Amino acid sequence: MPVFKHFQDQLTSYGIDVHPSELHGLLMGYLCAVKKQSKRDGRVSVYRSWMDDELPAEMVDLLEEAFNEGLENLEEFSDFDFTLLLPDDDASIGERAAGVGLWCSGFLSGFGETGRQLDVNEKSDVHEAMRDLASIAAMTDDVPEGEENEADLMEIVEFVRVSTLLIFAETGSMVTTNNMH
Repeated sequence: MPVFKHFQDQLTSYGIDVHPSELHGLLMGYLCAVKKQSKRDGRVSVYRSWMDDELPAEMVDLLEEAFNEGLENLEEFSDFDFTLLLPDDDASIGERAAGVGLWCSGFLSGFGETGRQLDVNEKSDVHEAMRDLASIAAMTDDVPEGEENEADLMEIVEFVRVSTLLIFAETGSMVTTNNMH
């Protein structure tokens, strides 16, 4: 996965006004919903819809690289290498916390826009994880610097990471498809 700054620089160089964490969340939410069932042309169409624009080939390649790496890192035999694309540790805790919220918001949007629905009668870990991601996405409080807040943020990032692994693993049997792109 390209590091956050590289991703940010690429978006900026093409005039794309999307936070890298939100875009990565969109991509991973979409990935969790469609898994391997999507085709490159369909994905490129989805990427363009996110950006309201024609994307340069380099940006498409960057998104495809992130999609394929995400798929590889989420699959059953991945050694749980999946990570979120967030601001680097040298960024303020406020920036990193905002990145986590944007990532979660993007994830829910990416998953939802595929048209896949979870069984509403099912009370499952996936439903709970999705609700928790929505709560994290809704966090708007400023986070002051401090060791305790750093530890809390690390726990939240790990929770989101593990929740994403769970959602990817468990949604295969419990989702229905309305639109596969």
